Amino acid sequence: MKTIKIGLIGTGYIGMVHLEMLRRLDGVEVVAVADTNRDLARRAADKFRIPKVYVQAGELIGDAEVEVVHNCAPNHVHFEISAAAVRAGKEVLSEKPLALNSRESEELVKLAEKHGTLTAIDFCYRYYPVVQEAAARARRGDLGEVRAFMGHFLQDWLFYETDYSWRLDPAVAGAANVVADLGSHWCDLVQFVTGRKIVEVMAELHTCLPKRRKPKGGVLSFGAGEAGDTEEVDIRLDDYASLFLRLDNGARGSFTTCQAAAGRKVDLEFQVFGSKESYAWSHVHPNALWIGHREKGNETFYESSVLQAPETRKYATLPTGHPMGYHDAVHNLFRDYYEALAAKRAGKPFVATFPGFRTGHEMMCVIDAAVESNKSGVWVKVRS
Repeated sequence: MKTIKIGLIGTGYIGMVHLEMLRRLDGVEVVAVADTNRDLARRAADKFRIPKVYVQAGELIGDAEVEVVHNCAPNHVHFEISAAAVRAGKEVLSEKPLALNSRESEELVKLAEKHGTLTAIDFCYRYYPVVQEAAARARRGDLGEVRAFMGHFLQDWLFYETDYSWRLDPAVAGAANVVADLGSHWCDLVQFVTGRKIVEVMAELHTCLPKRRKPKGGVLSFGAGEAGDTEEVDIRLDDYASLFLRLDNGARGSFTTCQAAAGRKVDLEFQVFGSKESYAWSHVHPNALWIGHREKGNETFYESSVLQAPETRKYATLPTGHPMGYHDAVHNLFRDYYEALAAKRAGKPFVATFPGFRTGHEMMCVIDAAVESNKSGVWVKVRS
């Protein structure tokens, strides 16, 4: 099988995660990276022995050797990069959110369908083995009809006024910060596990720290400026959000997210209550799925390549009792995508079970509805 050649745009934190996981895959090779910060791109290229370094995304997209583009750039250029890559005949795997708004994301979906592009978006949390198991159990009817759900996604990396990120700048991040970042991941989990769609939202978006110290020399994600190198700036985007949500079967749920929650690093949790049983999963204990019952003892199911449903066993690659982590979840998604792409290139049938541009568009529609609801103070229907 011919090696698939990859170009990656954006060599910050998440770009490095992509590069780490891509080198675990067989049959792929990263041949180029691009970043407007040439030093950052060069360090990534040196670490992973990547031969080509570009400053502009368009240079990488124009490289005839590149077959797949990983879009790991900041939000405001997601649309531009992905659209250019699709038009150039490249396959595309993008970070979330897919674009700045649902108008852009809808255009990307149509463009990818027109060009027959195989797309993916990095909603990686659904690729923990027991999250896949929960979804499989729900599909086979174990959960029953979804009645209610709830959860949260909490972090503390924006706790101090000296904590600053481009995600707080609407010119770069778009109309929302935390609800687009953490909220899109959580909402994707709910839709994936339940098999239902979010159709209506009531949201409150809040800024806990309306003023912050921004580093004068620029800053990467998860970074802060040193004393004396900052300037005070007004913050207009959310670092806290609470949402009431309605699914297409009428089930109700609630979600809270905050990036200024001291002590909470990646505290992601969801609970789903069905007519037959309930599921709960926490990223703090990622290898365990809690299963709740009324008439018998509750269960804790641990990821297992032996005990999981046949279609989810491949995601539990370690012996039972050895917990898998965030990198493994990203790897699982990438593996599904590149297996499908290899089949596509070979003219063989395949099923794209991974989240693609359409999934990214669905989440953009939820984000847009949340932003609109926050402004209007009323329930807002999610456009399809």
